[in-house]
Amino acid sequence: MPRRNLILGEVAFMVILAAVTVWLFRSHSPSPDAVAVGIKLPDASSQVYLQRQSDGSLVYLIRNWNGNVQRVSTDQMSQRLYDLGQSSWSSLGLSSPVVLFWLTVGFVGQLLFTGRFVVQYIASERKKKSVVPPVFWWFSLIGSLILLSYFLWRRDPIGLLGQAFGSFIYLRNILWIRNESRPSVLTVPEAS
Repeated sequence: MPRRNLILGEVAFMVILAAVTVWLFRSHSPSPDAVAVGIKLPDASSQVYLQRQSDGSLVYLIRNWNGNVQRVSTDQMSQRLYDLGQSSWSSLGLSSPVVLFWLTVGFVGQLLFTGRFVVQYIASERKKKSVVPPVFWWFSLIGSLILLSYFLWRRDPIGLLGQAFGSFIYLRNILWIRNESRPSVLTVPEAS
């Protein structure tokens, strides 16, 4: 793969990732006078806003992933948050099975990403010199992509940025190794 194509691919990937990030992190305020509040609900895509009513009371607006807005009184929201805290998932520090799933995804991604150093250490110990085996790059790429999806779910721009750049470096190293292992075609000069 020519270097120019790789650079163009990385630039395109970063532009797409930036667009998705801006879209995910932009304010979806259901009303101009609603204020975003930092309440995490089990559905990470739900956004919570607080709005003052004409009578001076406050109401929560919960905007779901599909754009539907639910109006919830402060008492109802307090009860909802209390119920979340009382759930069996909460005793494990979780708020729902969805959160458990994504935490598992993040944990697996981090295990793979960290496991690459274990693989590199074992290979180096066997050779008695510093060695970076091909599986190191595979662990790096797969772990990075899994963590990238986890950070997208978490809406974590720091994690996204940290994982996005490395994925192309890992892919490029895999391609170099793959090209080295292909048998080269020998051309035989024609007899004159």
